[in-house]
Amino acid sequence: MKKMKKLTGLAALLLALLLFVSCGETAPAESDAAADQAETAAEEVTETELSAANLLPAADFEGRTFNISGRNYAKLGDLPSYEFTVENENGDLINDTIYARNLAVSERYNVNITSGQGDAGALIPKSVMAGDGAYQLAWDHVNTMSSLTLKGVLEDYNTLPHIDISQPWWNRLATESLTVNGRCYLQMNYIPFTGVMLSHCLYYNMKLASDFSVGGIEEEVLAGSWTFDRLSERTAGVGDDLDGNGVMDEKDLYGMIASHGTSGGAFAIAMGVIPMRVTAEGTPELLMSGDKNQKILEMINTMMHGDSAYLLTDYSRENEIAKMFASSQGLFYSGFLTDSYQFFRDMADDYGILPFPKYDEAQERYITTVTGGTGLLGVPKAQADPEFTGLVTEALAIESLRYVYPTVYETVVEEKLLRDERSKQMFDILMDGMAIDFGRTFKYADYSDLICNLVASGANDLTSAEEKLRSKAEKHYQEVLDIFFSEDIG
Repeated sequence: MKKMKKLTGLAALLLALLLFVSCGETAPAESDAAADQAETAAEEVTETELSAANLLPAADFEGRTFNISGRNYAKLGDLPSYEFTVENENGDLINDTIYARNLAVSERYNVNITSGQGDAGALIPKSVMAGDGAYQLAWDHVNTMSSLTLKGVLEDYNTLPHIDISQPWWNRLATESLTVNGRCYLQMNYIPFTGVMLSHCLYYNMKLASDFSVGGIEEEVLAGSWTFDRLSERTAGVGDDLDGNGVMDEKDLYGMIASHGTSGGAFAIAMGVIPMRVTAEGTPELLMSGDKNQKILEMINTMMHGDSAYLLTDYSRENEIAKMFASSQGLFYSGFLTDSYQFFRDMADDYGILPFPKYDEAQERYITTVTGGTGLLGVPKAQADPEFTGLVTEALAIESLRYVYPTVYETVVEEKLLRDERSKQMFDILMDGMAIDFGRTFKYADYSDLICNLVASGANDLTSAEEKLRSKAEKHYQEVLDIFFSEDIG
């Protein structure tokens, strides 16, 4: 068979690294030699090799419908709502990419791929109870999907024929974090391409960084020395009452702009805070208290409540403060990858994108937090034909890595939203550090969000606050784990 054109640039390089890591090897440290090795491997990865036709068996499903329950995008601004299906090609890059992906799967397996937007929390239990097999995939808010797992209406990915979540077209970190006792009910990949975009990140205004002589940030990131203390040093004293009314408000300049969700929670997670871990015996070990977490809480509060250089707002004002950063009113802004798409395309000043800082230089890697607004992918129970569901799902996952990743992320994100080469390097680091945590996915909110809530109020009493929540949190997490260890589910 004649080979098609090779995957381009970053997409091929990242795919080679994904293949390397997925085989159980440790990713090499950043070096020219490692990059050359990965790039050489990427030369062997072609679009023909990465295809359902090459990697999966053939089948003819005689025009059967493969239906996806998609999330309601009403609260996500102008993010694309057509990531699953489109009617035809229209010249729009993303639209035509989705069309090409679906066409590859439809022609290979003679299936009709359909989707709709709605509340999976209501639709999926009703469908499973009726046994109608109306949906082959469900994609919704992480809280909705974790709730469906606890209701026992989702399949274990590891039991479905043809699906192999250890492969690079599935999210490796999701596989590692959300698999307990050999079971995994929730996943991420590029079938729903907005999932990765709903991640936290830091932005900084390059002009203001020059004005305040606080440059060299990307060099610190690449050297592994970008820590919370380095961030605090740069933001201190930057605030300015621009309108001269004697009050620091939404018309003024700040060293850091953040919401409650993008400050306490995001910074704490990036410094290694997790609410719990699962023991070998299948019991929860709660981890929110302790000396290190106490210090992290105090560090964040000192910065965010220290002086007028910081603007900390409620969740409801997140769009408003993103627009403030776009108007050059913040040296740093703690937000979301989607902000560059939604708010910064016409920003006058150049901006850079950064990972959240480490706790200290000894921390192994930068950690990218996935927001509460992201979604997870599940397979509803009551599948009339698991062979059909598994094969088409795996084919969509493969073709999404083949088409959607290089087109949407390399062309759209890299060329249109990230304005310089350093920002592209920072984006790669953000993607490499994505963290999907079991304890937050199946969270007891008051406990897993404890540091976030304490930062919102400026309080430092972590130990006493944790003690008040401990018994209820232990009960909740044990009930979650009982599902993963029970004999009658999955």
